[in-house]
Amino acid sequence: MENNKIKVAHVIRVFSYGGAEVLLREIFASRTFQQQVISDLFILDHKKLGLLPQVEGNIRKAYYYRITTVKFLLEYIKFLRHIAKGDYDIVHMHLPVAGWMGIVAKLFTGKKTKFIYSEHNLVTHYSKYNYNLSGLTYSYFDAVIYVSHEVGEVIKEQQKGRFFKTKKAVTILNGIDTEKFNNSNKLEQRNDKLTVGLVARFRPQKRVDRWAEVAAEVKKLSDKFSFLMVGDGPSDNLLRERMAELGLKENVDIQLPGQQTDTFAQYKQIDIFLLTSDFEGLPLALLEAMSCGCVPVVSDVGGIRQLDFDGFGYKFHTFNAKGIAMQIVEYLDKDKWACEGKKSRQFVEQNFSLHKQVEEILDLYREMLR
Repeated sequence: MENNKIKVAHVIRVFSYGGAEVLLREIFASRTFQQQVISDLFILDHKKLGLLPQVEGNIRKAYYYRITTVKFLLEYIKFLRHIAKGDYDIVHMHLPVAGWMGIVAKLFTGKKTKFIYSEHNLVTHYSKYNYNLSGLTYSYFDAVIYVSHEVGEVIKEQQKGRFFKTKKAVTILNGIDTEKFNNSNKLEQRNDKLTVGLVARFRPQKRVDRWAEVAAEVKKLSDKFSFLMVGDGPSDNLLRERMAELGLKENVDIQLPGQQTDTFAQYKQIDIFLLTSDFEGLPLALLEAMSCGCVPVVSDVGGIRQLDFDGFGYKFHTFNAKGIAMQIVEYLDKDKWACEGKKSRQFVEQNFSLHKQVEEILDLYREMLR
């Protein structure tokens, strides 16, 4: 350790606006984390660096590589050399690709450096190559962090021999900064119309096509709703095609402002957070929205199943656009919406604080280095 601080290399494939990436940004910003950790950031894809300017004051150094080009091998060797020469106490890898590419560095760092991997999603939904390469490399990690109980349960189901075998596994639930994501004036800000919203990276598992279907059904039932989808990603075209089929107009029926850096400002506009995903680990955006008093209407999948919505929100087990829309329309009752929004905020405050997550990560780091 350097000056009694833990020296950590964080490795991730991209550093744009996905849940794991945003969470890492928040961890870097934690004063407690900064006081005890020296952080270097290693990004494997030079094309997606959208969050980098937001963390540069909270880390020591950032590296990025051109692994998606013909220079892949040279760039990968450069990455391994940087890790080997960095004399790190911990190499902490986030998500697949970073996991199975980063673990190779263990051959060059010696026994003192510990390798930790954070699993943010359900591995059964990974592409075949990510699933197999992850399964083969799990046994080489010194510890694996599951971001939800569901993520851990799925890993246990996949374990066969050395496949997905773990030396040490610990569940550390995703946390958020509840002071930052706090919209205490939400009740006073409510208009006659309610805004149904989403803040996400538009990946295939988010099923933004289904989101549009629910919006179309809500519009049939009431004209007292507006719709806001914040983000971008590989499913952009799918969303627009489905909107056209449903007769929904971009930035008329559904506002599509694209990727936004100030997500708190977006949550302030949202009254009901609608998530229609096929699968999730434990979605950070959902917790941030709830912390801002948004009422959750979400698919009951992955880590969301572990969230005990007692007296607030709505989870759907099977997708039925009309049925979901009918549930959303019930929130036109101002007292119902206000009560459940308050309970959403309280739920996150009690169970998913960023401070708690940071302390648990630091405890794991110290344990691994004893």
